[in-house]
Amino acid sequence: MADKIGISTHKAWALEHYKGMENLLMPSFSPDFSHLDEQGIRLDVKNSIRHGFFSVMATPVGLSSDEENLQFIKTVCSTAKGSIMAGVMVAHRNLDADLEMIRLSEEFRATHLFIWPAYSLAGVTDVDEAYAIYLERIKATRLPVVLYANFTCFKNLGYGLALFHRLADLPNVVAIKLTQPMNLSLAFHVCQTLGDRLLIGPVNLDFVPILAKYCGVQWSGQWNVEAVQTPDHPYAVELMRHLNKGRMNEAMAAFRSLEPALAAFYELQAPLIKKGGHPWAHMKYFQWCGGGNGGLIRETDPLKGKVPILDDTGRAAIRQAYQKAGINVEKAVDASFPTGRAAFSRGIAPDGMVLPSFYKP
Repeated sequence: MADKIGISTHKAWALEHYKGMENLLMPSFSPDFSHLDEQGIRLDVKNSIRHGFFSVMATPVGLSSDEENLQFIKTVCSTAKGSIMAGVMVAHRNLDADLEMIRLSEEFRATHLFIWPAYSLAGVTDVDEAYAIYLERIKATRLPVVLYANFTCFKNLGYGLALFHRLADLPNVVAIKLTQPMNLSLAFHVCQTLGDRLLIGPVNLDFVPILAKYCGVQWSGQWNVEAVQTPDHPYAVELMRHLNKGRMNEAMAAFRSLEPALAAFYELQAPLIKKGGHPWAHMKYFQWCGGGNGGLIRETDPLKGKVPILDDTGRAAIRQAYQKAGINVEKAVDASFPTGRAAFSRGIAPDGMVLPSFYKP
């Protein structure tokens, strides 16, 4: 995109500011799951700043209502203001809900939107129709827009590329995230097709040094970056910073440091993404290990019963992955994890919590 003459104001903004690592930020709940824990959410935003991330993406996993989602986004945006960028996911079940989310995201001063109308796209086989579904949402905002290249949701690769090829020409569409279980050849093809107009964000850090060298990749994110680094060992942030400065040797040193943790995270998550789910409890535990709030989420995953249980073996494996990357994470009896650090600091213990099926003390 840097070589394109006469790029839009939004795309020029993205070239300058959408750079580095963007973390996925999940809600925190009260120990009885009856409401959000705003103190825990604010703790996670501040911890993302400590990590050195350029942005957080508010991800509405486990939320029970539009009102709760708005409370979550407002808390994230107000805490992030002036210190870190804050993106919002627009992925409701209908157009009216998406348009209201867009309006309120602007009101709350979000910096950008991640638009993924998956429910509206279900069963759509015509590129023109799919483009119109996106356009209704994209033209409704003044904010920069990020797309999601998950080609398993389309009938074929050609259909998905044709759609994104048209969307890339819109002036406020600035970037596209490449899903984790995507092979390198396809990722390179996407870069060659769309990289003159969009900033490409591969989730799989294995691809980032190669794509940065040949396609100018300058960001990765909207995933659990906390799984491969801590604020004291910001490997992924260092990787992207060195690549953006053209320092390949230093970048590869950072990659070698994080690679053991990255391999463990990929092995855990990639198979579940292909099935439509995420190991949310594990992701929360990664977050907690790096100083984040942690805490359990509501049991809402569509793969209930198929996602690995976060038991003592699972927690030990996560700590071991950090240790292989040279990061020491104390077990600390995991005392504050189930409730979250914020609630634990208020004197709330996990005793008596009704635990979801995907967690075992």
